[in-house]
Amino acid sequence: MRTFRACTRGGFCFLALLVCLPISLRAEDESPDATSSPSSQTIASESSQTTVSETTQTETTQTQTTGTESSQEVPISEGSDKVGLGMFSRFPIHVSVSVQGGYDDNVNTTAIDAQGSAFVNATLLLDMKMGSPRTTVDLSTTTGFNYFFDNADTQYEPNLNLTLTLQHKASPRLIFDVSVYFSYQTEPNFQAGLGTNRRNGNYFFTQDRLEATYLWLPRFATRTSYNFTAVKYDNISTGIFEDRIEQNFGNEFRFLAWPTTNLVMEYRFMVVNYAHEGEIIFPPVFDQFGNKISPAVRLQRDSTTQFLLGGFDQAFSPRLSGSFRGGAEFRDYDVSGETSSPYFEANLSYRLGKDTSLSWTNHYGFQEGDIAQSQGVKSFRTGLTGSHNLTSRISASLAVYYWHDDYSDFQSGAIVTPGFTEDSFDINLTLGYALNQHLSAQMGYDHTEVSSGEAIRDYSRNRVWAGFNFTF
Repeated sequence: MRTFRACTRGGFCFLALLVCLPISLRAEDESPDATSSPSSQTIASESSQTTVSETTQTETTQTQTTGTESSQEVPISEGSDKVGLGMFSRFPIHVSVSVQGGYDDNVNTTAIDAQGSAFVNATLLLDMKMGSPRTTVDLSTTTGFNYFFDNADTQYEPNLNLTLTLQHKASPRLIFDVSVYFSYQTEPNFQAGLGTNRRNGNYFFTQDRLEATYLWLPRFATRTSYNFTAVKYDNISTGIFEDRIEQNFGNEFRFLAWPTTNLVMEYRFMVVNYAHEGEIIFPPVFDQFGNKISPAVRLQRDSTTQFLLGGFDQAFSPRLSGSFRGGAEFRDYDVSGETSSPYFEANLSYRLGKDTSLSWTNHYGFQEGDIAQSQGVKSFRTGLTGSHNLTSRISASLAVYYWHDDYSDFQSGAIVTPGFTEDSFDINLTLGYALNQHLSAQMGYDHTEVSSGEAIRDYSRNRVWAGFNFTF
């Protein structure tokens, strides 16, 4: 627990340093020839063509962070897609204020005695963009809440998040990229995919990435990365098997086979540490004569995982780009031993001017378990997000997510809990109408459906809402 808290505090200190960094670098960035060399243009071009998965994640995060309450791809938080973009002036700070009201027919995401409630939502979005020829920074934060009129248990829901992206061209060959995301919310987040697929109280999570790309030769580059992820639930009954820190170290070897194609070999090493590792999650079970049937079950999820991957990044056209990684992952649990699984991830991104954008992501491999009995789960997850300006005033956005999770058998003493499969489906649709340059009206519909081999985990949820946002 002390390690978990220390890392969380360290993350906030790291964020403060990143915010100050571009300011201190700004004076040196004013040099007009900082990025004018051919080699600098080469690496910039390569980066823009080949970092498809990262670019797709960043663009989806910005869309979803301004997207739906329950969905996300970076991560990504509730209610943010219903906030205006605020891009009407050159002032570096843009502000959007939104107010919505609606009805949720299953606030607590339960299979039995679902409770519906009317709700209101208020959200404030601040976004700042600044930069120079060598350094660009985008910082945004969302502050909001939901209030449910008929739900005595959780009337107030927080929706707080902060997103930072930074790129610095240290030299014609070396580029640093940083992305940071903090969120504190209640809703399940199908885009981030870090917590449970149902409401279990307020929780905090962060997804952060630092990478360095270096061009060794005109056709050969390496990209070294470090990813930090943390999850912390307020509710100890969920946090005892969900609170954790994930650290992922990776290195890519990239070969420019054709002007639009990069071939990639990649190695990753991931370390997962749970805050409550070793604590009792189920007490021992005794029969009527006092004989122990099953010993106490302790949390045993700490692990290390190695990934061996190959793939490509491809620019199919100026509008269409994609990436693929495939291979195997080898997981070693500190207590229960080793296991392995095929692994793949794929991303496809399409953009047609300012009016249309589309992103499709896919992933198969191990995920951290979201029930107490499960160390991990083999999961296929896919998400499709898109937006389109139907006219100069009318816009629409859509986000669809599907998870298929396969839980294995769990044995404790003489008691065997059979495995099961579970399918989760989440869709979010938003329509907007611009009344004028600053004011727009919006309405939306959200639907979540979970179908599980454990009937008690089934639930269906519908939410409709409408409101206004003001941008300046």
